[in-house]
Amino acid sequence: MQAVATLVQDARSHKDRQYRHEAFSELVSRFQDAAYVWAYHVLGDVHLAQDATQEAFVTAYQNLHQLREPDAFIGWFKQIVISQCHRLIRSHKISTKPIDLTTDLSTDDEPAVLIESIELQDKVMAAIRALPEHEQEVTEMFYLRGYSQNEIAKTLQLPLTTVKKRLQYAREHLRLIMEAMFAPTPTPVPVPVPVRAKSQYPVPHAQSRRRYYDESF
Repeated sequence: MQAVATLVQDARSHKDRQYRHEAFSELVSRFQDAAYVWAYHVLGDVHLAQDATQEAFVTAYQNLHQLREPDAFIGWFKQIVISQCHRLIRSHKISTKPIDLTTDLSTDDEPAVLIESIELQDKVMAAIRALPEHEQEVTEMFYLRGYSQNEIAKTLQLPLTTVKKRLQYAREHLRLIMEAMFAPTPTPVPVPVPVRAKSQYPVPHAQSRRRYYDESF
């Protein structure tokens, strides 16, 4: 698996145009889900996070020549994603202030922010664990352990097309799971209790009922 710095260098300066496109496509493949998670943490909306991710890759491709150190690609690209999120916040006039949980944690952060960041990370891991076993396996290998799709196929002795399909299904399932996790809890609607209508006939007193019972026999 090629190093990120090598891919960056090839994507911006290789003499073969097709090779440049393939190198950047590999960068997209490796970081598209990380970018989506960064964007979702800022925006809290599935569709806006997808838009921010797409725009971030376009911006990165157009400005790749401005990156001085290829080794710094991840941090540089992360800032592009966050910038796209802030642009969408302004353009959509989102009233709630999003919490930026995409930056590294530090001891200066407020305890509430630290707790919420850890909870969000736990939710992401819980979403991965909620996947079907075959999807969870390839997801952990690809996103958490850094395996390439070819390496996964070789390790699990699967066709490459099967690995790609499982990752595709896993991405869709993760988005649905995360959307459900972050959905606001609906306010319970009170159920009206039916009131029995008052009988038009008077209810006899207990003593009267007892006398009626005795006289009947």
